[in-house]
Amino acid sequence: MVEIGVSVAAKISEYLVGPVVRQLGYLFNCRTNIESLSQQVEKLKDTRARQQHCVDEAIRNGHKIEHDVCNWLTRADGFIQDACDFLDDEKMARKSCCLKSRYQLSREARKKAGKPGRRQGLHSKSMEMPNLRGSPIVPLSMI
Repeated sequence: MVEIGVSVAAKISEYLVGPVVRQLGYLFNCRTNIESLSQQVEKLKDTRARQQHCVDEAIRNGHKIEHDVCNWLTRADGFIQDACDFLDDEKMARKSCCLKSRYQLSREARKKAGKPGRRQGLHSKSMEMPNLRGSPIVPLSMI
């Protein structure tokens, strides 16, 4: 009988402790979560700039830029803008000492940084730009 009680208590604590610790982690790790998001944004900015240079070079060499490459650059711009807006809002909210706002900011920063662009398809596998070696761009005068 005691074993059943211990088993039930262990199962209840298993379901309660994890979520409570996670929620408290947002509050206590606010600065870390926001710094992590900021670092992810900087990495994405660098990657995007590097890829833009490749696109510019391909255009100068007369190659056609594939649609998926343009889409990747657009999604990267959107994610960077969204994250920068969030970080600007965070700087304004940092002046407030409200625990609720710290919790919400930390939670959102963790979600954005924890999934560096996965919602937008910018995760590590797609950080590699699609092949830029397409067909050469045909000047309109030749058509």
